[in-house]
Amino acid sequence: MIAWSLTPDEARLRLSIPTKPSSSSVSEMPSARLPIIGHPLTRTPLEGVLRAALSEDGSGIEIERWERRPHLLAEALREVRAGADFTGAIVASPHKEKAPPLADALSEDARVSGAVNVFVRADERLRGHNTDADGVRAGLVSILPRVKGKWPRNAVVLGAGGGARAVVAVLIGSGFQHVAVLNRHLHRAEALVAHFSRTARHMELRARPWHDAIIEVELARAELLINASGIGADGGESPIPAGLLPSDRYVLDLVLNHPITPLMAAAQELGGTVANGQAAFLAACTETVRLLTGTAPQLETLRGALATELGLPEEAVAVVGD
Repeated sequence: MIAWSLTPDEARLRLSIPTKPSSSSVSEMPSARLPIIGHPLTRTPLEGVLRAALSEDGSGIEIERWERRPHLLAEALREVRAGADFTGAIVASPHKEKAPPLADALSEDARVSGAVNVFVRADERLRGHNTDADGVRAGLVSILPRVKGKWPRNAVVLGAGGGARAVVAVLIGSGFQHVAVLNRHLHRAEALVAHFSRTARHMELRARPWHDAIIEVELARAELLINASGIGADGGESPIPAGLLPSDRYVLDLVLNHPITPLMAAAQELGGTVANGQAAFLAACTETVRLLTGTAPQLETLRGALATELGLPEEAVAVVGD
C-alpha cells in the first residue's frame, strides 16, 4: 500500500472525527451523513461493503442514496458543502468525470485522472479524491512482476469512463510508454486521450476504434490488457473474441462479480496471468474508508461484506496482495 502524506484539509478532518467510542457510547454518538450521488442509482456492492466497514468503525457515518441527474450534481454538492452533518460524498456513475471542476481542491490522482469518486468535507470545503486509482494499482501489483522495473511498457485499455481514466492515469504514472484506449464509441476514447494530452507527452497514448483487426494489432505488442469497459459484468460475455488474444499476456479484468470471467479463462488457457476486479475494489474501498474516517478498515470485514453482496463464499473473493 502506498503511503500518502496528509493535506492540511485531511489533517483537520482527522482531528474533527471522534475516536472510536466504547460500546456503551455508540448509541449516543451523533450520526454523520454520507450520500452516494449517481443516476440511475441502485444498490451496489460498494454501498453494502461501505455500510459494513462504517458500521464496524463506529464513526456514526450513515449512507444515503441521492439519485441526481447530471445537471443537479453541482446543487447536490453545494448541499454537502454547506451541511455540518456531512462527512463527504461518494460519486457514482455517470458523475465521476463531471465532478472535478466542482471541488475546492483535488488529490493528485483526481487531478491527473480528471475523475472524482470520493469527496471529503472539511471546513465547508470539498476535496476530491480518486480511490479507483488506488484500486488499479493494487490490481496491477497482483499480476505484474514484483520488481516494478520489470513491468511491461505497453498496454491496451478497454473502456473510456471514470474507471478507465483511473487506469490510464496509473499507467502513465507507472512508466508505460504505449497505451491504446478502445471504446465502442470512439469519440469517448478520444475525449479521454485529449484529457491526458499534457500528462502523457512523454509517451504514445492513442484512441483506437473498437474493431477486431485493430484489437489484434494492438494486443500483438501490448503485454498488458485491462478491461475497464464493464462488459462481462453480466456473465457469459467477453469484451473481445478469444481468438484475438496472444499467449502469455497479463490481463486485469475489472469485472467484480465473477471469480473467473470468460476473458480471464481465455487468457489463462494461453498461459496468461490474470486477475478480476475484486482486489482492486477492496483496495479502493479501504482507501475510501480511510479518507472518510481517518482509520483503515479491517480487510476481513470488507472481504466478508463483498462475499455477501456477491453471493459468493468468502474464500472465492480475492485477497489483496495475492
